[in-house]
Amino acid sequence: MTDECTYESIYVARQPILNAAGDTWGYMMLFRDSKDADRAIFSNNSEATMNLVANLPLCGGVCGGRAKVLVHFTPEDIVRGIPHAIPCDNTVIVLEEMAEPDETLIVALGDLIIDGFELAINNFEGRPGCERLTELADTLIVDMGRKSGEDLKAIVERAGAFGASNLLAKRVENAEDMAKAKAAGFSLFNGYYFKRPQIEGGRKINSVKATRLKLFEIIEKDEPDFDALAPAIEADVAISYRLLTFLNTANFSFATKVTSIKQAVVLAGWKPIRNWLRLIILTDLTPSEKTKELAYTSAHRAKLFETAALGSGYEEESDRLFIIGLFSLLDAMLDTSMESITDHLPVDAEIKNTLCGKKTKYTPWLELAKAIENSDWDMVGDRAKVLNLLPGTVAVSYQHAFTWVDAYFSSKPGA
Repeated sequence: MTDECTYESIYVARQPILNAAGDTWGYMMLFRDSKDADRAIFSNNSEATMNLVANLPLCGGVCGGRAKVLVHFTPEDIVRGIPHAIPCDNTVIVLEEMAEPDETLIVALGDLIIDGFELAINNFEGRPGCERLTELADTLIVDMGRKSGEDLKAIVERAGAFGASNLLAKRVENAEDMAKAKAAGFSLFNGYYFKRPQIEGGRKINSVKATRLKLFEIIEKDEPDFDALAPAIEADVAISYRLLTFLNTANFSFATKVTSIKQAVVLAGWKPIRNWLRLIILTDLTPSEKTKELAYTSAHRAKLFETAALGSGYEEESDRLFIIGLFSLLDAMLDTSMESITDHLPVDAEIKNTLCGKKTKYTPWLELAKAIENSDWDMVGDRAKVLNLLPGTVAVSYQHAFTWVDAYFSSKPGA
């Protein structure tokens, strides 16, 4: 009960927006809050927006980066100047399409645009009477839900009259949606497809990747096998360098410099070292042309599960849950079926079944993560109840996972 009293149950979710090349163009920032953090119900949308603005620093390092940050505002927020609380250089104000906007709103938007903010119109359809507001927008966001290819092309055609720089298709759920959006002329994409892309053609894991996965066989033992571990890690220059670089950062604050794998295990403890090795190997497996978003999301899921498990009656399952979260997007990362990948993983049948999409006792954990990532707060509350997790536990674990993952990626060369 302590964490519910100490922490306010706040979720600040970020959903990546990718361009056609798969690079991260920006993030859709979403806030939901209720007393029990299990429903998406608001009596005051403006208050929800102000809470989001106040809590953007919790969002895993998004603020201040080169990626765009898209934040929903109400017309009242715009008139009151609430966006000024966020740095303007990468912030995109998101407003709903509306007919006959008030003159005060147009003037306030004009001032914000002069200051450096950009404007995006959400749920754009090109309805009559909305032209004046749309003319100010750099980005037009179209909901693909229940729209045919012809519907989308008609909307894109109407959008062409306004000269917006970007057309963003949201709720891209699968490869078919992606193809339809591209065919209609969209340049930016957002949706569940980018969390777990549909595999249209399998490829075998090459020998280098298979060798990397073999390292998991060594580190998956309860106690470290120094005779096997040290040579295996030290033989891989990239992994050795990354691990030792991280261990010598301020995150650990060791009194002496860490110079060997054995020393690292003694000083930091086997379980933390094992989790970092898992993450290092996983991110090294990701093809260089892939967006970092999948690796980041996988690592965040892993730490979210582990942290929520501790103190919630799942202590003995915490390590298995970490593995499930960390490996949950390997099929998308490697463009290979999960069934083929799990053949190389030293995990038991229940974890393999979970990763392959079969119903197991761990399935609600993956459903919880997906619900958070998709801002489906009703489902978040439902899955939390199924797992007997307190809302405060989920909220605090969610933010702690961001801090943990950011520490790793900030120490990763080229991150």
